[in-house]
Amino acid sequence: METTEPLAPIAATWVRRATIVLFANLAASALFAVLTVAFLGKVVDYQLAAGSTKTAEELEISIWIRASMVLVIAAFYVFLARRMRRGRRGAYVRVRTLAIAGLVAVSYLLATGAYPLWLRGVQVVQWLLLATLVVITNLRPVRAAFPRPPKQPREPRSGKAAWTLVVITPLIAEFALGTVPVRMLYLVLMYIPIYGAGALLIRELARRVGGGWPTIALLGVCYGLLEEGLALQSLTSPHLYGAAEWGPRWFGINTTYTELNLPYHVVFSVVVPIALVELLFRGVGKQPYLRRGGMVLTGFVTVLGAVLLRLAVPLSEDPGYQMSAAAILTVLGLIVVLGFVALRILPRRALSVQAAASVPPPALVGALCGVATLLFLALLFPLGDARQSSFTHGNWVLVPMVVAAVIAVGTVRQLARWSAAVAWSERHRIAALGATLVGHSLFGLLTRAKTFPDRLVLVAVIAVSCLIAVRLFRRSRGLPQLV
Repeated sequence: METTEPLAPIAATWVRRATIVLFANLAASALFAVLTVAFLGKVVDYQLAAGSTKTAEELEISIWIRASMVLVIAAFYVFLARRMRRGRRGAYVRVRTLAIAGLVAVSYLLATGAYPLWLRGVQVVQWLLLATLVVITNLRPVRAAFPRPPKQPREPRSGKAAWTLVVITPLIAEFALGTVPVRMLYLVLMYIPIYGAGALLIRELARRVGGGWPTIALLGVCYGLLEEGLALQSLTSPHLYGAAEWGPRWFGINTTYTELNLPYHVVFSVVVPIALVELLFRGVGKQPYLRRGGMVLTGFVTVLGAVLLRLAVPLSEDPGYQMSAAAILTVLGLIVVLGFVALRILPRRALSVQAAASVPPPALVGALCGVATLLFLALLFPLGDARQSSFTHGNWVLVPMVVAAVIAVGTVRQLARWSAAVAWSERHRIAALGATLVGHSLFGLLTRAKTFPDRLVLVAVIAVSCLIAVRLFRRSRGLPQLV
């Protein structure tokens, strides 16, 4: 475990100077972000005139992402600066790394002339501050104040597990389905705050109260309501994504879109990423990844991510729409009630183990999960692709919705029954997880990918999913069960 040692007077002086430069750079970054948003049209016109291959809409989204990420970085900088002044080597290493990465990024932007001349002045100031920070953090007294600790027996890598969960969640939820094309991979940066921090927050809340997968899944519903209901407002919007034309619209709710996306977020934005990380970092088990300060920061970033999503998507793709106050209060009420049930009621219910229940081989469990995933997505996603045609009108559209619901409920009930049996093993869990990931990406490959690079990437994603499952399968031999 990392220890905290008082800094020597000389080192403490230089660390204070580094902190001043750190926040000066943050102020310059904030100024740059405000100017790019305030003069958004002029910046986009300049970039288009300079020969950018992106559309005006893509450029606007990228500018909003960069501007909003300053708030996330600000919270992270405050956290790092405080820990560095307390003598934490990990914080010092991260500040030094961020300074070098930032210097390279600003140098690239200056060299390519991506912004108008009047904005480059602010970038020059950023470059000078980052160069100063790089010099200070590499001075001998500063490096000596944060020595490399002697090697000790390795402890559970909770920090790496937390960061892994933050990074892979948006990749699984968006990129692995083909929703984000390769040429727009930068959009994943916008999704990291709400997807990554959201999944981490759910995992921490559930494990701290002793909750299992029912708790995590119900909190996943809360997450879906936060993202789709409040941030995007896509569950009720009559315009966004054409969701109102996917199927029946009852009580102002886009029913088909809601049926698809709430379960989707439960599985691919919450349950699958958390299950995968807990298998990859098996030594940590169900222990919390974060301390109290990390929990507070994660909650702040999750809310900030929802605000970022609200600013980046609906304002450009669904301008003018605003949920009614009654709808907002209803969604908030559902989040509070479901959250209370997940965190206060479900953890107190003991799961019964069925000694006599039979469990099929892992291969059959995986086949069920993979086929169920593929069918559920296929039954609901094409309705959105076929909008604006007679194909989406009439009561017939209820048939695939009902079939998809039966598949989802039946699969969940069967998995719950099998997982409660003594014969259920970690190999069954790995097979279910791996097949679900493969079925998910296979659907994206067959229906969502539009270009050869996108198809090639999804083939690689499927191959990586299979390799991870095989590796986990082999590693599970002879190990005790992970509940």
